Formats: sequence, structure tokens, C-alpha cells
Amino acid sequence: MANNQLFGRVIRVKTSGLTFMNENLEIHFYVPFDDDPKPNVSKVEIFNLSQDTINRIKRGETCTIEAGYRGDYGVIASGKISSVATRREGVDKITAITVMEGDDYSRIKVTPKTSTDKKHLKISFKKGTKASVIIKRLCGALGVKLAYMRLPKDVVYKNGYTVTGLILNNLEEIVRDCGASMYYRRGQMVIRSIKEGTDERFILKEETGLIESPEPFEEDGVRGYRVKCLLQHRITTASIIEISSKTAKGKYRVRKGEHRADGNDFVTEFEVI
Repeated sequence: MANNQLFGRVIRVKTSGLTFMNENLEIHFYVPFDDDPKPNVSKVEIFNLSQDTINRIKRGETCTIEAGYRGDYGVIASGKISSVATRREGVDKITAITVMEGDDYSRIKVTPKTSTDKKHLKISFKKGTKASVIIKRLCGALGVKLAYMRLPKDVVYKNGYTVTGLILNNLEEIVRDCGASMYYRRGQMVIRSIKEGTDERFILKEETGLIESPEPFEEDGVRGYRVKCLLQHRITTASIIEISSKTAKGKYRVRKGEHRADGNDFVTEFEVI
């Protein structure tokens, strides 16, 4: 990406048939991302909207946040609006929109409708059932729409498998048994190896927005780097990017981070392994 593409900040927030742009509005946002199955919650703040416009922003509607620069911008988050609240700060009226990336399935239990047993609330699978079959069945019971699934190993449960209580707990266990991870990526659920990712074909260096040399870290036996750059929409959970700096050189996988615009900063901070 050429230097001249890193000018002219672009922020677009689309929801309820409306499009808000930073050309004529002040817009702040905080967009986190990570590689666990719990939905991330993003926050958008839009300044000085009319009351009629605020009334048109509805809970439950899809909200998409795009950001970047005039020559290069894209989606950084997409999900459902969980709350809309307006407050006064001095002369400004600030509308805060909370966006949940995907649904929270953590409290969904086996019900008479999803149970395979008329007497007991459980989902049973016969001997020799493959993990991929169980995963698809449990995703159906939860209402999860998988965007992508690739299992490093499709485990066979020789003694069968039984699901009771909270379905997501069992689903996570099976995914782990297969050497995979389950997470949201730009609002879509993905199941694949934690070592796998999406090659963004992007080299991060000083000329393309790297702000400072990445800092090495070690956490729970995992080694990697903490990186800060000018906002880069390509970077999200499981992005494979190349870094060229004094401290980090080579290809890395993004595991978590955040995009942030607060009126001054317009940055992406993240960890790679």
C-alpha cells in the first residue's frame, strides 16, 4: 500500500437503512477481536444527530462498521445492535450504539425440541459417530450458522457421545478434541485450527502504517509480538500478515486486538504469534 493511501480517514456506519460518515459527522469507535467463541461487543459513538435520526436506530438491526482511508477501507465489524443510548457532554449530544458480533449461545440448553430422548433432555449420538456430524447437529440446535469449518482431525467417538445441559460447553469440547478453535471473524463463526488463518497478502512496515517496533511477549507458553499501527481493516482474528521491522520479521497470525478511533487516535493494536 502506497504512502498516499494512508490519508483521508474514512469511517462509515451502516444500520436501519441509514449511513453515517465522518465527512459530516464526528464518529468514534472501539472494535475488539479475539479467537474465542464469545461474541465481541463493539461501541460506536456518533455526535450531534437529530432526534428523528436517533429514533430510527433500532435494537436488533444489523450494524456494519467500515474504516480505513480514502484509497483503502473495509469492514472491521458487523453485528446486531444491542443498545442505543444518548447523553449530553457539554454542547455535544452523543449517541452510543453497542453492537454484538454474533449471538451469545452460552445459556442455551437442550430442550424437548432439540432432545433425541423423549424421557430425558439429552442429545445422544451412536457409537462410532464422527465429530463433524456432532458439530453440525449441535450448531443446528444452537442456531449457529457456520461460515467455515475445517477440522485438523475428525475424531471418531467409539462409545458415542451424549449432550446434556448447556450445549455450547459440549460443542467447545468437541472442537478442542479435533485440535480446532471456534471464534467469530468479522461477525461470522469459524471453526478451524488455531494455527490456520486467512492470508491477507499484506506486508506491515513503516511505509504501510507500522507506528513502532513490535514488542516481544511470552504468555502461557505462547510467544509473539504486540503490534501497533495506523488503522488497518485487513487485520482481525486469524489474519496472516507479514511484518517487516527491526524486532519482528516474517509471517504471523493475529490472535486478538482492537481497532480504535477516538477523535485523535486512528489505530489498530494487536497480538501476533
